[in-house]
Amino acid sequence: MRHAFLICMSIFTCVGVFAQEAAPVDDPFRPAESERGTTEWKPVHPDGDTSIARMMSLVYTDALPAFDRVEICAVSFPKRDPFDEAESKRDASDKTFPVRPYGIHADIHARANVTGKDCEELRTAWQSLSFDRLGGAFCHYPAYGLRFYRDDQILFETSVCWQCQNFYLPSYDEKKGRFTYGWYGFANDEKAKRLLTLLRRHLPHPKLNVDRKTGG
Repeated sequence: MRHAFLICMSIFTCVGVFAQEAAPVDDPFRPAESERGTTEWKPVHPDGDTSIARMMSLVYTDALPAFDRVEICAVSFPKRDPFDEAESKRDASDKTFPVRPYGIHADIHARANVTGKDCEELRTAWQSLSFDRLGGAFCHYPAYGLRFYRDDQILFETSVCWQCQNFYLPSYDEKKGRFTYGWYGFANDEKAKRLLTLLRRHLPHPKLNVDRKTGG
């Protein structure tokens, strides 16, 4: 009964997020928990259900391997509702970025490739996030899509949402014996803001710039 209550509360919370207007582009974060006068956020990472889940999560979070190129894509959904029928039927192309847990694609507005020492700066910023396996809202409105490469081989691909504080990563379903994708959270803190600042420095988001001019 308690679990059912918690699930219902989570659903109501998510519906509230859908109904809200997008956060101002100059401050795309809601107030951090510590700013609301509550207790300090405590990470629960790493905490996989199994040793395999824990090791897989580490590979894409704290222990993300070194890469020599990262492709940054400024992305968004065409409509506020990513499950719109027309949206769900859109095919993959070089103009879209996959949001794999949803099985749909976001539009790519611009892209940039980062190499050299800037890769290490981005890697440090990513690894320093306050990861929380159980964190993040049950929705996802990505601002950036990221592809990490080494020797032209892709290491990791994901889309990141700062409104819901989550991204997706591969996971392994031991019962079904196959790989799948799931959400992973991070804290709404200065570390998350630093990563967003770095990404916007390398690739200002065209849609956010337009929204700013129109007061959106």
